[in-house]
Amino acid sequence: MTKSILEVIQLKIKELQKNLILLKSVSDNINEENLKEDMIKYWGIERGLQISIECIIDISNIIISSLNMEKPDTYRESILFLEKEKILPKEFAKKIANMISFRNILVHDYMRVDERIMIDILKNHLGDFVKYINYINAWIEKEY
Repeated sequence: MTKSILEVIQLKIKELQKNLILLKSVSDNINEENLKEDMIKYWGIERGLQISIECIIDISNIIISSLNMEKPDTYRESILFLEKEKILPKEFAKKIANMISFRNILVHDYMRVDERIMIDILKNHLGDFVKYINYINAWIEKEY
């Protein structure tokens, strides 16, 4: 992996961290009853989650490309490829793959977004993004 590829990964990680700070700042006061009271905030949460998940996809695909692995057919597969390479633990990879499925709904099937899932991610799974960053950084330190 070249220095420029590592720099791109670090830029994506910084973007993800920035998004997590913003999402965390709204997560404490959000619940099913008030989620749609402020549609601008609602759209911001949707978009913040989408971009955060896309950062994970981008980082995963950059790593796959740098390892000269076969290109995955789906974004979910990119996470599972990292599990096969022992970059991510199996159960954690499954959890992140489910987030990618949620991202696909946000992007392609936005009329049927389940707000309970949005709230669950905000309240209970922002830490999974941090864990992902930690796994990626640990792998980079070990390999490079």
